[in-house]
Amino acid sequence: MSNGENCPPDVPPVATPDLAATGKLEAVGTRQSGIAAYYVAGFFSVLINGLQGVLTILASVFDEIAALATRFFTAAQGSGTPGFNRLVAAVLSDTLGVEVSAEELQNATFEGGRVAAMTKAGADLFNVLGNEFISGNQDTAPGPGIGGLPGEEGKPLTPEQGVKAAQSFIGFALSFAVRQGNVAFLSSALPWEWLSGIREYGEMMAKNLGLGRLVRRALQPYIQTLIATPLQEALNRQYRPHVMDAKQLASAYIRSEIDRSDYVNRLQGLGYKDGDVDLLISDSYTRLPLRDVYILAENGLISDSDAQSRISALGFNTSDIPLLRQALNLEVVQAADRDYVKGAIADLHNGQISLSTFDSDVDSTTLPKAEKDALKRNGANRVGSRHRQLSLGFLKRAFIDGQITIDELMQHVAALGFSQDDQDIIEVEVLLQSTEHKARAAAKAKAVAAKAAGKSGSTPPTAPQ
Repeated sequence: MSNGENCPPDVPPVATPDLAATGKLEAVGTRQSGIAAYYVAGFFSVLINGLQGVLTILASVFDEIAALATRFFTAAQGSGTPGFNRLVAAVLSDTLGVEVSAEELQNATFEGGRVAAMTKAGADLFNVLGNEFISGNQDTAPGPGIGGLPGEEGKPLTPEQGVKAAQSFIGFALSFAVRQGNVAFLSSALPWEWLSGIREYGEMMAKNLGLGRLVRRALQPYIQTLIATPLQEALNRQYRPHVMDAKQLASAYIRSEIDRSDYVNRLQGLGYKDGDVDLLISDSYTRLPLRDVYILAENGLISDSDAQSRISALGFNTSDIPLLRQALNLEVVQAADRDYVKGAIADLHNGQISLSTFDSDVDSTTLPKAEKDALKRNGANRVGSRHRQLSLGFLKRAFIDGQITIDELMQHVAALGFSQDDQDIIEVEVLLQSTEHKARAAAKAKAVAAKAAGKSGSTPPTAPQ
């Protein structure tokens, strides 16, 4: 407040700003704005994209180097070259102990390429082993059988051939092992170490062919028959290691062939608990089958409760027992209905009932709908294709009256379905009836004539023949 003209005016107090609070507010605003997260995400995005680009370039360079190295390795394999074929022939000759022609491999390469050359090499190996096993000859030529197989087509091998083949193969394996041992010894004496790798060719071929495993297979029957089987029999006879199983023991106990203590002791040897003894015995009993239980129950020989307990013991659920009995009842009824339908079918075929009556009879049964439909369909087809024929009695009367001959009569009788024996009986019967008919007619005519002659005194007429 001013006291005079020379005094300055009053100035209100000025508050000093709180810089710490201001900084906190700025930090909160920056964090809530999300700009920091944006810069961090952008930095890592650029970094990841850059690393991906660098890795892609490195991978491309590595692929180029690997592709170039692979081409060098492929070229170094020498596949298809004359030297390669000569090396294959030499290794095969060393493995088989038989001369394999390098020129033939080279010609196969010229004619069909690398696949043809390798097919020829495989055929040489295949043919040598096959010829050695079958005929005992080491030859690369194909045999006369199917696809060049050795031996005769359709001629079975003999046990003697099997023994000789096993001997030949084992001898081949032993010879190969000795030859490889010689190669290993000589290669170790070479002045240059890298030349010792030559022996690896034969070893790799033997490994790829699995000669060791094949020798074991060739010797397995020999060892199994001559050593394992008789040795196992000797051990069995000496130590009797086999024991009866639990089911057999329970059956023996039920038959009273072993006592309970022996039975329990044997089960303990099998590892069963004492509480399982009675369960095993109960499980070993042979129970009445379901159908027998049903028949006994239906005839009152066992009670319903006894039948239910027996059915439950067979493994059926208690709630299914009423359904089982209904199913068995229905099965019996359907069997009777099928017999009834058989009779109806015979009546339909003989014309004794109509098709509508037959259909009604089928519908009244308890047979399944599909079976009913099939029976009615078959009945309709049979009636539709049936031709009515004269009855046997009518045909007999026609023959006796002279309207048809005996041959015509027998043709109709055969058409009616009678067997040959029945046809013979019918023929004899109608012939006798015809003779009797003629005799009666002649006698009647004679009596009529005699009566007429007695009245008029004239000569009686001759009887018809």
